Amino acid sequence: MAKRITAGILGSLAVIGSLLPMGFAFEILKDVGNPEVSFLTNFGGELLCCLIALAGFWTGLRFLRFAVSGPGQPSESWVEPLLLGIGSFLPGFAFSFPINALWISRTWPGNDKIELVIGVSACVGVATSVICTAVLFRKRLLRHTS
Repeated sequence: MAKRITAGILGSLAVIGSLLPMGFAFEILKDVGNPEVSFLTNFGGELLCCLIALAGFWTGLRFLRFAVSGPGQPSESWVEPLLLGIGSFLPGFAFSFPINALWISRTWPGNDKIELVIGVSACVGVATSVICTAVLFRKRLLRHTS
């Protein structure tokens, strides 16, 4: 019962939290006609924000479904490991950010370090996402072959 209560709380937070990157996506859309902003940068930011919002919303709904009805049947869809892998970007980014901030503030010269911290944490988030997606697809493939 404690797992289902925890899943309900986490699912609610994930669904509400997925609104934040969607808000950023709407803000990015305002720069579509701006000649000072590159189209590829705008498109990449829009895609990233929408994928994070979709993955967070989908993961939150899965947690809420588990909280309401208990464990379900394993899915055969390839979308599940892909969205879970994309959704692992945010935890990788968020957990590496304070560590990178401490590390860079002590070892890197200069005062303007926030861009470097964000860049390193984004790379850690992308690496986390790629590794989690690969592991989930491998797990799915092994489940189908056995």
